[in-house]
Amino acid sequence: MNVMSFDPEICTKCGICIQICPLGVISSSAEGTPYIPDKMGYVCAKCGNCEAFCPTGAISPLFDTEHSVPDDAVLLDIKPEQLGLYMRKRRSIRNYKNKVVDRATIEKMLDIVRFSPSGVNNQPVHWLIFHDPKQVQKLTRITIDWMREVVSLDVDNPMKPVMQGLIAAYDNGKDPICRGAPHVAIAHALADNPMAYTDSIIALSWFELAAPAFGLGACWAGFLKIAATSCKPLIDELGLPEGHTVQYAMMFGYPKHEPHGIPGRNTARITWK
Repeated sequence: MNVMSFDPEICTKCGICIQICPLGVISSSAEGTPYIPDKMGYVCAKCGNCEAFCPTGAISPLFDTEHSVPDDAVLLDIKPEQLGLYMRKRRSIRNYKNKVVDRATIEKMLDIVRFSPSGVNNQPVHWLIFHDPKQVQKLTRITIDWMREVVSLDVDNPMKPVMQGLIAAYDNGKDPICRGAPHVAIAHALADNPMAYTDSIIALSWFELAAPAFGLGACWAGFLKIAATSCKPLIDELGLPEGHTVQYAMMFGYPKHEPHGIPGRNTARITWK
């Protein structure tokens, strides 16, 4: 099974691809040209590491994939101070403008997020985007109705006091579930994939971190995620493919307010050995 092509015309036989292959499937021929033995082709994770690190561009995939062509004009050196400031200014946004984000912008964000790392390059994450604000409001309503049912049951549940507060806030005209966000992104994947949750959290972290660059803000929708694992009406409303389950959810939109400072945090707790 051939999965990668190695062009002997431009390959310099430097051996970098052999060294950086995470699964060690690339071998060297007697002439020093790299190749993947047929029996190892099925082991290849198709991560593209060899392709990315090849200094002459001699390696290309023999499977269908969607590349991102870098624009050298925007490949400027990012200083650690610049990146650090951008990341530290990230805030969980819970107040949004009554303004819809166009689909093209969301697609651009997800085009970045699809390059987030995943276990053995499995890429298990699928996306369900609730773009219609009225549909997002419906998600909140269904979640609150489920919480009313949970609170009414004569069963111990540590979340009951929290749910009672959320229900009261909703009855007073607030949205304590999606915070009035116009959109919700739901990462879902096969329920029996042991890496799907971790990979989804990584992908959503990329989504949240990319949001400010597009003038957007986001926040983790924890209560919605909890409801999506137990509330049958909400599960039906999501309509995920068979065998899929919600890994996590995130609200997003245009921030109503802009942060002007960076609050403090505990210092890093490090153990050196």
